[in-house]
Amino acid sequence: MGFVLQPVVEVRIKGLEGSDDKVCYFVEPDFQLRWIHSVEKQWWEEQYQRESDGLLLTTTYFEAFGAGTPSTEALAPIQKPGYLGYQINEKLPNLNWIVSRLTKGEIDYGDHRVLIHQMVPDYSEVVIMPKTYGLIDRLKKDLCHELPSDGSR
Repeated sequence: MGFVLQPVVEVRIKGLEGSDDKVCYFVEPDFQLRWIHSVEKQWWEEQYQRESDGLLLTTTYFEAFGAGTPSTEALAPIQKPGYLGYQINEKLPNLNWIVSRLTKGEIDYGDHRVLIHQMVPDYSEVVIMPKTYGLIDRLKKDLCHELPSDGSR
């Protein structure tokens, strides 16, 4: 039973000034990152799929068009009201994401919305990567949606 392996998405919040990293995980293969773009001040959403050797950025949705906005990609097959969506299909080994209260970063998966910006100090680095956990690993770590939203333990 301890040898059963389960693919997960691990979320590692880098510790500040010598403190330990916080680590949580979720088992759903599809997830979305959402944040408010620092220049446009509009929501930006990226949808991902966990794969065995990385993450696949499938689609990007945004409310406003501006600097850094992809415009040469094919339109996403499913459009969301109030958003423009593009099909991206870019493979990444992991994500390194800087989170702050101003950008209101969140991770959505399954029926859960994790307000990561409320759990960490401003400008914290969050690393998101596919992993495989055994039973012991899963027992030692928390599901991301079970962490307190104010960052306490």
